[in-house]
Amino acid sequence: MNIHVTKSPTNNKHYVYLTESYRDKDGKPRRRFIERLGILEDMQAKEPNVLDRLKAEAKAMTAQERKEKIVTLSLDLSKKIDPSVHPLNYGYALLEKEYRNLKIDSFMKVHQACRKSRYDLDRILRLLVYSRVVEPSSKQRTHTRKEQFFLGFEDIKLETIYRALDDLNTVKDTLMVHLNQTITEQGMRDASLVFYDVTNYYFESEHMDGFREKGVSKENKKTGLVQMGLFIDQNGIPITYELFPGNTHDLKTMRPILEKIKKQFNFGKLTIVADKGNNSAENLAMIHDYGDDYIISQRIRGRGEKLINLVLDPQGYQVSADGDFKFKLIRQDKTIEREDGSEVTIEENLMCFWSENEMRYQRAKRGILEEKIERFIDNPALLNASNSFGIKKYFKKIKVDKKTGEVLKGKDAYLFNEEKYQRDLALDGYYTIVTNNLDLHPFEIVKNYRQLSKIEESFKVIKSDLEGRPIFVRNQARIKGHFLTCFLALTLLRIMQYKLDYEHPVHQIVEAIRRANCIEISQDIFKMMPSNEVFEKLTNHYDIDFGYNFMRREHIKRQL
Repeated sequence: MNIHVTKSPTNNKHYVYLTESYRDKDGKPRRRFIERLGILEDMQAKEPNVLDRLKAEAKAMTAQERKEKIVTLSLDLSKKIDPSVHPLNYGYALLEKEYRNLKIDSFMKVHQACRKSRYDLDRILRLLVYSRVVEPSSKQRTHTRKEQFFLGFEDIKLETIYRALDDLNTVKDTLMVHLNQTITEQGMRDASLVFYDVTNYYFESEHMDGFREKGVSKENKKTGLVQMGLFIDQNGIPITYELFPGNTHDLKTMRPILEKIKKQFNFGKLTIVADKGNNSAENLAMIHDYGDDYIISQRIRGRGEKLINLVLDPQGYQVSADGDFKFKLIRQDKTIEREDGSEVTIEENLMCFWSENEMRYQRAKRGILEEKIERFIDNPALLNASNSFGIKKYFKKIKVDKKTGEVLKGKDAYLFNEEKYQRDLALDGYYTIVTNNLDLHPFEIVKNYRQLSKIEESFKVIKSDLEGRPIFVRNQARIKGHFLTCFLALTLLRIMQYKLDYEHPVHQIVEAIRRANCIEISQDIFKMMPSNEVFEKLTNHYDIDFGYNFMRREHIKRQL
């Protein structure tokens, strides 16, 4: 142990720290800060020789530590298994480090002081966020398993967890502003491109209440849903989100979130990337009116013959050398009528793109579709009973006499629209993207659009790794509080991924945290269960060290 003094560049005061020396994985000497002891000037005013005393104490601590590194244990082999002894997770130390780096703890303490809450809202939030990563489950199960962490949460009561969810709902907007400011100050925010998408989350209950409502479920669930609209940045780090009733159309979700971003965040001009589900005249006009750019895909089928003919017309396409893709840009003026009746004309590029890989993918799906079509042609009764999306649009219901083929009343039959099917077949492999940034090269347009997969992965993390659904809380405020904990967990994990230069997907980081457990084998001595290489990389980054077979309680606490 050592005493280290540093001078603050802002107030010229000297701060005294207790540190320890160690070598990193490359053998280079490093210093780890254990504890801030105070301001030197204040300490010397009370005790002039304070540094001499602290250095002597640090030396004594080092000597004591050396003594304690070798201990003799006595094991009773006749002792039965104690069911109360269970592994303790220490992997959450990584989440704790990033939570503090983002100053969420400080923010929550200020919020709590203003609200005069009777419980520690920050500690409950940390329990909920860390549990969402370590062992995602219901709030009741989270409370039952609160002692799985090495320290900190044993005294939290279930009723205060539910009350805290109500409080968390009220703090969400100001916390989003705080997070963005902190992430920006630390150089992690890249808003040169922002990505937007919508998904929904289901409940086990079929009760509808105006917020939990039936809609088009991504998992084909018939229970209540809530919609989530999410913005993330170029680094894959979440920016903000909003929740909507489950029956809200995707097209109606972008405006309220973008309005908040423009009011609350100092981003300047944005380039918004979104898929065709968010492509509406209203959204494009809004983005244009804000002075921002958009790169948004556009439906081909169902948009009229003019667009289809434009896409299929071979004139103007540039074809790659090996013929596996082609593209063309078409300059066009789009006139949009705003909600107030005024009009705006946007000059944009329509990019038509064909990819052989995309065509093969769509043809593989179409092969399954064709099998169904054959069955329905042979047995129209199946079509009556079917609600298969993508099938019925090729059939027209008519009434005929089976013997003569004469159209009759009261007799159902289906006529297969071969022409419509062949037109859709010809469109396989094509897609279109519109942008009002006229300076973008076609390759840049495609490259930027394909990064939309970052937000799709974020939704997957919330749904799968963090098990954000099904949702077990019922009250609307608590539902919103639940999603705030999911958003924070996602943000912490995405930042860890960013700090590892995206070498590892989020699920590997989650696994590393979950595997880092220890078990007490003697009083205050723990057997450390190793995690993996990803955990080692993260501990090196955050300057913490769990790399020993056995550790004392105090040494583990220092890392936390």
